This record gives sequence, structure tokens and C-alpha cells, in this order.
Amino acid sequence: MLPLFTAVAAVGALAAVGYAAWLFSRDANSGPPRAETPYQRGVHALLAGHRDEALEAFADTVQEDSENIDAYIHLGNLLRERGEGQRALDLHRKLTARGSRTAAQDRAIREALVLDWIAVGRPEEAVAQALAIRERERKNGFGLPLLLEAYEAGGEWDRAFEVRAELSKAKGERDPLALARYRAAIGEICLRGERLDEAMRHFKAALRLDKDHPVALLRLGDIYYETSHPERAMRLWKGLAAAHPDQAHLVLERLEVSYFERGRFGDMAQLYEEMLQRNPRDARILLALARMHVKRDDLPEATRAAREALECDPRSLEARLLLVDIHRRTGDPGRALTEVDALLRHLSGSDHPACPRCGARAEEYWSRCPACLAWTEPA
Repeated sequence: MLPLFTAVAAVGALAAVGYAAWLFSRDANSGPPRAETPYQRGVHALLAGHRDEALEAFADTVQEDSENIDAYIHLGNLLRERGEGQRALDLHRKLTARGSRTAAQDRAIREALVLDWIAVGRPEEAVAQALAIRERERKNGFGLPLLLEAYEAGGEWDRAFEVRAELSKAKGERDPLALARYRAAIGEICLRGERLDEAMRHFKAALRLDKDHPVALLRLGDIYYETSHPERAMRLWKGLAAAHPDQAHLVLERLEVSYFERGRFGDMAQLYEEMLQRNPRDARILLALARMHVKRDDLPEATRAAREALECDPRSLEARLLLVDIHRRTGDPGRALTEVDALLRHLSGSDHPACPRCGARAEEYWSRCPACLAWTEPA
């Protein structure tokens, strides 16, 4: 019995010691939590999208700990984002001399330098830096997006397209529509720079990838019209309206002017009716039809089309203004004033959509923002 008693006593003693240790540990852990470090505060602010707070926290971090390379990297990136590209560049370049950086930190610094060079308006250095990253990351294609951005910043559009095609291959994209979209956007940039031959080359290349690409059809038509080939232009614009009924509004005014200049204004009614068969709720086509009836002095039909347009889009300022004009022409000031009152109630903002990235407003449709090159609509 004695050995058994001794064993039970020993187990009980161990249990008591364990319980006491747990109590001590619990009491120790129940004390005040450790204060959040400036670096932790910066990371949390960055994740929450509070850029100014994050910048301040990372600045505090490097004041306290000059060895925190990650904090310096974040600090430089935030400085660049708020327009201080040169300070960001100077800071990131100094980090390349640090011998204690990890492979991940080295990659982050070199990536940041590409964007810094772009920010200070030196795309050649950005391309050189991005090419070096690409060589290091050739197996996984990691450096391609940065190289693409660098070539875009330098206006090297043919090389940019090659990289975009390589990026599509690396992602396993087999649909040529994305490349056609990119080609057409390059053509638009050339068009804005009045490099018509170069623009035409890119638009034709886009159409080889996608025979009905809307931007290429629209802009190639513009070039043909400006270079005295109106029939070719009209074929392309009508092709756009037929292939993409939801974007037919882009060519309405172009076709209207072209038909009018050729003395074929009467043919527009048939064209509009064909467009409406494909997209009967498009207020813009109905408005174009109403305008045509006004020019032909067929005010009852103009009123009908304008009313239908307003039913499709109750906030259409153009429909309200057209109805005001129609009622003025028919000598009905009461109805004209009613439409003016409705117009004032619905009046709001610019009709030109703002760029989703920089907020700039263009006078006409472009697939990429002329100010910052952001895509104006999702792929």
C-alpha cells in the first residue's frame, strides 16, 4: 500500500504545482497590454487606407529605429503617392546601400525605384530598373507589370504592347480581346498626338485581333473622315452600331453630319429605326431621331421621340431641352415653362464622366484617361 500511496501523493503534488503555475501565468497575462509600436500603427493605418496617418507613423518609426528597412520602404512609397517623388527616390536609393536587407526587401526597394523614376519624369531609368527586375524574375514573369508601366511612361508603345502580350501569355490569357483593347488604346494616344499614320496602324492591328472592336472602328472611322474618305468612315461607324448596339450613341452625331453633308439626311430615319430595333430603350438614339424630325419640321414626331427618350431616361437634360425647344416652336409657352421647371429640378453636374483614378473629365469618350492613362471602364 505504501508505494501506491506515495505515487498518488506525487501525482497530487505535481497537479498542485501545475495549477499554481497556471494561476501565476493567468495573473501575469491579465496585466496591461503592450503598447502598439509606431511601426505596427503604421501598418494598421496603411491596411485601413489612412495614408497620412501611416506616413506619420512610419516617420516616427525610423526616428526611433533607423534599422527598420520596411518602415523606410513604406515611407518612401507614401511620399511618392502624395507627390514627393524626388524625396521617395532619394530615400529608396539610399536603401540600396544597406547590407542587411533581405531578398524580399531588396525586391520591394527595386520595385519602388521603378515607380520613383516614373514619378520624377525619368522613364529611361525606370525602364532600365524594370528590365533588371525582369531578368531576375524571368521564370515567373513577376517584373512584367512594372516594365509595362515604365514603357508606357516613356511613350514606348510598341515595346509596351510586346510586354502586354507577354503578360497575357504568362497569365494564360487566350482571348485576343484584351490585346485588341490595348492596341486600340495606343492608337487613341497617337491620335491625340496627331500622329495619324501611327494611330491608323494600331487601330488596324486591333481590328485584326478583334474585327468588331468598337474603339478601333470608331477612331479609324474618324481618321478616314478627316482624310477625305467619308464613305469608308461611315461603313466603319455603321459597323460599330450594328455590332455593339449599346455603344451606337458614339456614332450618332458623326453619321448625322456625314449624311447631311452628302445630302442624304432622309436616310437617317431608316438608320435610326434599325438601331432602335437592336436597342429600343436607348434614349440617345431616340433623341437623335427627335432632332432629325425637328430639322425636318415634323414636330409631332419629334415630340413623340423626345417623350420616349425621357421615359427611357427621366434625368436626360438633353431631352428636356429639346422638348422646351419643340414647345417654343409650336407656340406653347406653358408647356415650355413646365419643361424648364422640370429641367431645373433635375439639373446636376457635368454630363462627362470623371476618371475613376484622377477625377479628370474629358470632353469626349476615350478608353483610357488622357491625364493619367487609367482605364475609364472595366475590361
